Amino acid sequence: MRKLSVICLALLAGCSSGNATTTTPVRSVTLALDWYPNPDHVGVYAGIDRGFFRSAGLAVHPVAPTDVSDPIRFVVAGRADLGISYEPEVFFAQQHHLPVVAVAAIVPTALNSIIARGDRGIRAPADLAGKTVGEDGSASTDAYLTAVLRTAGLAPGAVHRVNVGFNLIPALRSGRVDAIIGGFQNIEGVQASVDGLHPVSFRVDQYGVPGYDELVVVASASRLRSDAGYRSMVRRFTASLARATAWAKAHPAAAVAVMKKESYRDYQSQLERSVPATLSLLGSPALDPAAWQRFGLWMWRSGLLHSRPDGAALVARP
Repeated sequence: MRKLSVICLALLAGCSSGNATTTTPVRSVTLALDWYPNPDHVGVYAGIDRGFFRSAGLAVHPVAPTDVSDPIRFVVAGRADLGISYEPEVFFAQQHHLPVVAVAAIVPTALNSIIARGDRGIRAPADLAGKTVGEDGSASTDAYLTAVLRTAGLAPGAVHRVNVGFNLIPALRSGRVDAIIGGFQNIEGVQASVDGLHPVSFRVDQYGVPGYDELVVVASASRLRSDAGYRSMVRRFTASLARATAWAKAHPAAAVAVMKKESYRDYQSQLERSVPATLSLLGSPALDPAAWQRFGLWMWRSGLLHSRPDGAALVARP
């Protein structure tokens, strides 16, 4: 899971009207991003650029955060209409009685992966024994690593763990660590390949972690209950996101062009590879309450949650 400790981007990105026209009254929607604009957001920016949101009467304004907790906090406080967050963060919010729910998947599959240098003799998770693994510092990522190690028959202490924060790729590139966890296969995995590290990746949901939605759209649970206009906005947003994602998958070159206009500078050099890699993982934004319950129980049993969660209650269909 990514973390931010830098000043927020001072921009409201991507207000292009695209190709669609509409006579529907336009509602402004502030969308708090999980991170700087990057390939994970291709469906959102395609929806803005190609007019899918505008044709549904929505003017979507993405805003970058300063911390991983910002999207949920902003939605709860009314500073954002919607946010993009991580499934584990929604469970943490429930534990703290914050009234947010997930309404759609941005990326409906796990991206978090162990990414190893190709020159360190790591071809399977069991080969991590005795190696140094750089982590992003989040509790959930640490639990993912433990699950992968146990699946490989290794004890949690079989590797040397180093907290490198968001400097995952620099730590891997410099050789300070043999592998990293907390990076995404479609972004850091691609970057490691571009850097000539010949990476070997192990997606955590294939090695002991239940399947989960990496990135989701979160909405205010209280506003969904009390505000019919808000419910309508959320329905139109999620429907437009689904259409925009389908368009991007069908037009990958055009999707790359969209993200060249919108992505933060750190991602520009790899968009030709990272955007298609992302598109190959995208699908329906629909959420599965049973899958959320399975993942929530896994978080609880892994010690990430202090009480038994209700995963189904975190999934809303406006």
